[in-house]
Amino acid sequence: MSYEVRIERSGIHAIIDLQGEPERIAAWADDALPEFPQRPNTASGHGDICLFWVAAERWLLHAALEHEAELLAIAPPQTAPVDISAVLVSDTLTFFRIEGQDAAQIVAIASPLDTDASVFADNAVSYTEAFGLKALLRRIPGGFEIAVESSFADLLADYLARASAS
Repeated sequence: MSYEVRIERSGIHAIIDLQGEPERIAAWADDALPEFPQRPNTASGHGDICLFWVAAERWLLHAALEHEAELLAIAPPQTAPVDISAVLVSDTLTFFRIEGQDAAQIVAIASPLDTDASVFADNAVSYTEAFGLKALLRRIPGGFEIAVESSFADLLADYLARASAS
């Protein structure tokens, strides 16, 4: 069986890992951040910049790599107070886009996470596994975006190619 799917390696993205109380982080960033998501494992954003709620008091400030300087202006790690952790981690994850009519089928092969739209909605984002690798999964229009540690990107690309050719 072949799948109606497009898989594209989109490379690294700009990411700042933020940890601390959301009120303190917002005040430190002079309220320049997107609004904090209202529920765990969801994303919020405006324009090209998103904020992912990935764990208790942990968020990923995310944008396309060309917006990394903009992220650093919003949340400069070197100015973070002692009760906030802000670390630039852009080079740690490599992203893939999985789009098309059968995108959910490929994600179901890759990950045990239930990605049905009734539980993994349009703004959903979560850490999970992909073929046994720790992965960040996000629903995007027309499919999903999945990221793994950059050192495993070639492995994930191989697995996704094999899964989509099944």
